[in-house]
Amino acid sequence: MSLFKQLLIAICLFLVVAFSGSFMVSLESSRTQYVNQLRSHAQDAATALALSLTPNIDDPAMVELLVSSIFDSGYYSSIRVINQVTEEVMVERSGTPEVSDVPDWFVKLIGLEPAGGDALVSRGWQQAARVEVVSHPMFAVAKLWQSALGSLGWLLLCGAVSAVLGALLLRRQLKPLDYMVQQSHAIARREFLSLPELPRTPELRRVVQAMNQMVEKLKALFQEQAERSERLRVESYQDNLTGLANRRYFEMQLNARVSNPEQASSGYLLLLRVKDLAGLNQRLGGQRTDQLLQAVGEQLQRECARYPETHNLVTRIRGGEFAVLAPGLVREEALQLAQNLENALASLHATGATDVASVASIGLAPFVHGDSPQAVLSLGDQALAQAEAQGDTSWACLEHGAAASVGDDHHAWHTLLDGALSQQRFELYFQPVVATRDTTLVLHYKVLSRLLDEQGQTIAAGRFLPWL
Repeated sequence: MSLFKQLLIAICLFLVVAFSGSFMVSLESSRTQYVNQLRSHAQDAATALALSLTPNIDDPAMVELLVSSIFDSGYYSSIRVINQVTEEVMVERSGTPEVSDVPDWFVKLIGLEPAGGDALVSRGWQQAARVEVVSHPMFAVAKLWQSALGSLGWLLLCGAVSAVLGALLLRRQLKPLDYMVQQSHAIARREFLSLPELPRTPELRRVVQAMNQMVEKLKALFQEQAERSERLRVESYQDNLTGLANRRYFEMQLNARVSNPEQASSGYLLLLRVKDLAGLNQRLGGQRTDQLLQAVGEQLQRECARYPETHNLVTRIRGGEFAVLAPGLVREEALQLAQNLENALASLHATGATDVASVASIGLAPFVHGDSPQAVLSLGDQALAQAEAQGDTSWACLEHGAAASVGDDHHAWHTLLDGALSQQRFELYFQPVVATRDTTLVLHYKVLSRLLDEQGQTIAAGRFLPWL
């Protein structure tokens, strides 16, 4: 059971006990007052009747008339006139008035007994008779019943209003506890919430302040850990000098492009090596050589920005060697990229960034899905060695059979795609993406496409989508 329900039940029980006690005390006080009033009423009636009978005690008719006149008022249970000498009843009237509005259980609960009074009737100096009057309690019971109903109604109204006001006050006072629960759930989601308005209750104020301090401390700690993790990630996959990706990131992307079926694609690998890096260090100094490497990296990024497929795939492998992984690039685009890079790097000599006209050598090597990363790198090194050996141009592009037949033959791709579209040889694989809390709720589907060639072999989307 929640704290709110426990406190609300405790308040209701307290109100019930308090109001019940007040009601019983008020009822008992009224009962005692009515008993005294009945006794006084009976005594007054007996005294008045005795005074009226004193001159007429020897006249039986007058005695009966006087007794009947008082009894007929209806407030008495019995009136008797008894001879003082013989103890005989001279006149007696008795009866029970009806009060139908009072239930029997209330009459039994109150237990209001009849109250009596007596007085002496004198004949000269002698006591002639005794008058006994008993008041009937039903009229007092009726008044008590009406008073009890009024008190009960007022107490119930006050209790209901008090319970409602108490519930609203409790809900308002305990609202910070609900917010603290939200804070704890938010921390589990790595969200950090603070309660800006502190409660007025001193105990809850201290708890909320402590919770806010803990949230702020955890926020600072998580932020520090996130910054440290981001810094380590940058240091792991980014080159400190040029800001490009490093060799680890390059190898990871190359493995994914040639080995992972989900990211499989064909394209070209571009390797760039700055010529005579050791000689540049001796002639220009380390600082100017670093500036040259940074300028080469900027030129690579500027030229590769024209091809969206090479985004984030420009890397510095080591020293003066750079690599560009260009998935989806065809032969004509690769050759154009190499020529543009050759012209851009030639401008570095004109700006004074280097003292040689030919800054770097460029090697181009194709790759397709299924090639080993070592074979692709080996082919790229051969192209780079050929570019360094030749004198007319500073770049070279090598080919191998699989790459030429599958990757660059426009006619073969046109024929394959045209036939696949007309014969509907595309296959779609639907992978459902479900919610973490309810695994039966499908949010959407991830669609993977495959193309079937003439032999029935599947070709990944990374290879045929650029040709489409």
